[in-house]
Amino acid sequence: MQENRFELFDVSVSLICKSIQKIKSEVMHAYGLKSSHVFFIVQLEGRDEGLTATELSHAGRMDKAQISRVVSELIHKGFVARIAGEGQKYKNKLILTESGKNIARDLDYLIARALEYVSGSIPVSDLEVFYRTLFTISDNLSSLIEKPEALAPVN
Repeated sequence: MQENRFELFDVSVSLICKSIQKIKSEVMHAYGLKSSHVFFIVQLEGRDEGLTATELSHAGRMDKAQISRVVSELIHKGFVARIAGEGQKYKNKLILTESGKNIARDLDYLIARALEYVSGSIPVSDLEVFYRTLFTISDNLSSLIEKPEALAPVN
């Protein structure tokens, strides 16, 4: 039973990730952006005070190199601006430009349509249980990664 449960989980999560990646790639292509830019635009939307690269790193559990690369791309394309402040640029706040806000509004609409399509027939109570369970699994997997002894082979 556990092998089947693992296979089902592994295959399902992989297929979901591939589908989401493909959808994000296709949507962002229209803006000359990549799927990796979606997270940043969505995170910065509605945050007029902005977020630092460190805050983005924590929110997305991404390393500083990836954050730096994607932020640089978005700044170069004119969708994100850095609010000049004191100290290191990594600590300065990032905000969406007007062009970035326009993309964010488009993404909001597209995300709402996609969510309605994929989960519209599922009762809200089921979705609440699903997301609560999914977040628990995610947290538990993260915890497991930090405990290599738990994955040590059994002699």
